[in-house]
Amino acid sequence: MLLIIFLSSISAYGQSSNEVRQYLVSISCKHADIVTSQAILETGHFKSYGCRERNNLFGLWNHSKQEFYKFESWRDSCDAYLRMVQYKYKGGDYYVFLSEMGYASDPEYTNKLRVISSGSK
Repeated sequence: MLLIIFLSSISAYGQSSNEVRQYLVSISCKHADIVTSQAILETGHFKSYGCRERNNLFGLWNHSKQEFYKFESWRDSCDAYLRMVQYKYKGGDYYVFLSEMGYASDPEYTNKLRVISSGSK
């Protein structure tokens, strides 16, 4: 079982999971805890190339250019998540929403998010 419980630690690359969560709350992100868990999972706790070099916390993909988006800051990545992903959410179980929209190809993705989220409480 995957256990990643680092929600209060500070990343060497400028943001902590607490800062990400607080920013998500400030921009009215629904289910900010789950979305923060997505950032942790997608970036290997803010250590991935996509995070360090592209400020892309969510693995957001630009279909027209066939490449990952690059953002000026990690906050811009959070803003883009709301515009590109969360606007589709109409209520209900957020894990089901992510699964049904095909957010990730990993069939265990939402289970991994649940583990990370449960460690943050």
